[in-house]
Formats: sequence, structure tokens, C-alpha cells
Amino acid sequence: MSKIVLSLSMGLLFFPIAIYAQVAKQQPKPNILIILADDMGYTDLGCMGGDAETPNLDLLAKKGILFTNFYNNAKCAPSRASLMTGQSPQRTGADHKAGNVTQGAMTIAEALKGDYTTLMVGKWHIKPAPLQLGFQRYFGAGLSAIHWWPTDEKQVRDIQLDGRTYTDKDMTVPVEKWYMETEHANYAMKFLQEEVVSKGATKPFFMYYASHLPHWPLQAPRADVERYINVFKSGTDAARKRRYDRMVKLGIINPKTCSLSPIDDKSNSWDSFTAEEKEYYQQAMAVHTAMVYRLDQELGRLFDYLKKNRLFDNTAIFFMSDNGASAEGVPAKLPIEMQMGDRGTEKRINDVGAAVCNTPFRGHKSTLFEGGIGTPMIFHWPKGIGNPGMLSKQAGAICDIFPTVLDLANLHYPSEYEGRKLNKLDGQSLLPQIKKAPIVERKLLWNYEKYAAEIQGNWKALRVSPRGKETTAGAWQLYDLSKERAETNDLASTHPELIQALSKSWEEWYQDVSKSGESDSDDNDVKDKKNKKEKKDKKDKGARKQKSE
Repeated sequence: MSKIVLSLSMGLLFFPIAIYAQVAKQQPKPNILIILADDMGYTDLGCMGGDAETPNLDLLAKKGILFTNFYNNAKCAPSRASLMTGQSPQRTGADHKAGNVTQGAMTIAEALKGDYTTLMVGKWHIKPAPLQLGFQRYFGAGLSAIHWWPTDEKQVRDIQLDGRTYTDKDMTVPVEKWYMETEHANYAMKFLQEEVVSKGATKPFFMYYASHLPHWPLQAPRADVERYINVFKSGTDAARKRRYDRMVKLGIINPKTCSLSPIDDKSNSWDSFTAEEKEYYQQAMAVHTAMVYRLDQELGRLFDYLKKNRLFDNTAIFFMSDNGASAEGVPAKLPIEMQMGDRGTEKRINDVGAAVCNTPFRGHKSTLFEGGIGTPMIFHWPKGIGNPGMLSKQAGAICDIFPTVLDLANLHYPSEYEGRKLNKLDGQSLLPQIKKAPIVERKLLWNYEKYAAEIQGNWKALRVSPRGKETTAGAWQLYDLSKERAETNDLASTHPELIQALSKSWEEWYQDVSKSGESDSDDNDVKDKKNKKEKKDKKDKGARKQKSE
């Protein structure tokens, strides 16, 4: 049993971090597999009404629980830090950059260390490195979104295997067939084979599978792209309507309480595009959709491996995205002498494609509109919950994963770990709702650059500052998510007292989480800058001395 000791605390969500005993001591602890997609839109999966064929993830949703009111932190590093620590990213300085999760936090891998075999593949994007934070094995790229074997030597050096640079000698396939997502799955199975299956391990495993897909650049196997090349011929406006209609049919949304939001920029309507722009977006969306398809196919191979080795039924699987689809743009120009999606191409879906992927919501990655922070979350665990096949409207956040994992593993959150005094957890365990407890009202809060947001029950307050990063300028907007989750009807003028209460609550929260992280907002970056400055000063001093001599 772990040496982690009990420390109950009140999180920022104003619910106690409950430690439940549903996982009986006589039963083996479940394996835990957390899968994180990168820049995947709210409706990119087939089970959410998307255009990609995702049978493996769809089956998890069909036989597990599909949470449709789940939230991330709108950007890569903030979401990953909260996922790993159960805390708001401000507490670890990861609200903008990679932060330092040793600053008042511990990772899931550290919490499970000793009780679990801890493995990771994929994108990390927080600091320090995985092997320094409880993981026993690691393969992946810490930051760069890599798909085909890189043409940039700097990106090649970013790919790591167990603490050293990964090379072509480590490839499981020839370089011309190498694709990062396939290698993720190959190494996930390799680690499981070497650390769990071959050793006849009695300990369960924890695996964090952090995909790069479908993050730009748009790159995918040609055969996958061809599956979807004609899907978007009728245009992006038609694709949004098609996805919306599917969502209604699937019961994910109620048209009476969630309309299809208008596109933010009228110049992005399909009829306003030139012939080349239409061709660009048809191809771009085909490649993006192919990337979602490829992610599902590789996960299917991993699931088959788990089934073959009798590990699948007692594996608790979480799946979600780190933020909404990205509107980060490039000119809508077709590649010259190459096909979009091939190695070396650097295209993106831009804001036009993001509006399709985030249907029916406003906003995109880096915003706190629903399109930036909303994600489906799938939970699947046959041995623990059977096959409920249900949609859950329970609100949840990415910081909830850590306390949920602790409950699954029958472990407790400590007040200290390896000399670190730990901040309180901001997340709340979802295990009661997984076990079919009634839906509870949540209080969720965010800050990202010029955006601030708070959800209390059905109400969402949102502020967009016109002055730039993290200012208190800008009027608060107010939306009733139970009546219009698409955020098209601002009710702030008719509910001034509610706006005042929510804004005060947000300010108190912001002061709390900022105080936790103010000692070192990004410890590693500060040290790096200090070291660079010291080296530069030393070099300049030496140069001056040599000149004087």
C-alpha cells in the first residue's frame, strides 16, 4: 500500500476532495489509461457527430460513459499541467508556459509510484521531464507537434526515448513509413510488453498516452486523406450544419437549448471564398479528419493488445482533448509541388476549419468560449462499471482526473511529497457520478491571457479584456448554459446582481491561485534566463578583459 497519507482540503470548486471506498481492498486495482488528444474539436469524433470514422472510441462511448459537459483549459500546457496535478495551472506557473509542477504539486505518476507501473508516450509540454516526475518509461516529443519524420534537425532532437535522444535505430518501422502516431502505439505496446506482460507483473499499470493528433501541421498518410477528400465538397457551412444535425439526432444536444452559433466572421462563409480557397479548405479538412481517423486506428491496435493480454476489462480509460480546435492561421494557399498532408507540408485548418470542428459553439483554442474549453470526455471500465452506455450531463473539468484516479486506486492526497509542500487540489473526484450518483452543481473557473470565465451551475460569466493579457478591463458577459450553450444571448444587462456576485467570486479565486504560483511563475524559464544572462555577462567580461590586454 502506498505511503501517501490523507490530507483533506477544500478545492477552489468549493467541494471537499472526497475519498471514497468503492474500490474494495479485496479487488485488484484497475489499470489506468489516460488518452489526451491535441487540438481536437468538440465534434471531431464520430460519436459526437463528426465526419471521421472513429469506431474504437465510439465503442468506448457506447459501452461506457460519454460526458458532454466536460472542460479543459483552452491551451496545451495549462490543460496538461491540470491533468497531471489536479490543480489550476496558475498554481504551478503553467497558465501560459510549461511552468514547474514541482512548485506545490505532484503528478499522477508520482501519486501512483510504487503501487503502479508508470508509463508514458507522447507530448509532455510541462516541466520537469516525465522521468523526473514519476514515470518509469517515456517515448515522445516534449513540445513539437511531429507527425512524419522531421525535416528539421531541432525537432529530431526533441524526440526522446527513456531520457536520451531517439534515433532512426530505435524505429519500429522504416523511416519512409514512419509516422509518429503509429510509433506512439508501437511504443505503448512495447512498454506494456516489457514492463507488464513479460514480467508477469502483479502491479497494475498507469499509462498516459498524449497524442499529437490532430494538432497542425496538417500531415497524414495519403490513403487516410483519400477517405475524406470528397466529404467537404459542399463546403464548411454545410459541414457545420451536418454535424449539428447529427448531434441532435444522437441526443448530445437539444435544439431548444443549444442553437448552431453563427460564424464569428461573415467573411468566412463558404460563398465568400475564391475557388482556390474552397479547394484549400476542402483539402485541409480532409487531412484534419484523416488525422482524427488515424488516432482512432492506432488506439484500436492498443485496445486489441490489451484485450489479447486480458488487461482490457480492468483498465479504466479516460479520453479527452486538451483544448478546442485551433484557429491559428496561415494563408489559404495550396502547397506547391506537394500534396497537402505529405511530409514537409505545413498547412492548418485556420479559423474556418476550427468553426467546423468546434460545432455548435463559438470560439476556439486559446479562448474561454465553449468552443475553446469544451471537450467530450469518455470513461470506460468494464470490470468496474459494466457497460452502462450513457450520456452524462455532469459538469467536469480536466483537473478532476487526478482526484478521480486517486479514488480508483484507493489512494489519498498528501500534504507533502518528497520535501514539497503541496497545494490543495482544485479538482473533484468524478467517481461518484461514474458510479451513477446524482448530478451535482459545480463551480469552475478559468483565466487565460485576456479571457476570464466562471461557471456556477447553469450560469457562465465571461470577460474578454480589450487591453491584452490578464487585465481587469472589459465588461462581463453572462450566459445561461441550460438555455443557450452556444453563447449567443448575453444576459448581463438583465442580471447585474448575478454579474457582481460572479465577478467577485472570480477575483477571489484569481487572487488565491495567483498567490500559490507567484513565487516562481515559470521556475525553469527564470533559471534558463538567469543562466543565459550569467553566461553572457561572463563572456562579455572575458571579451573586455582580452581587449584590454
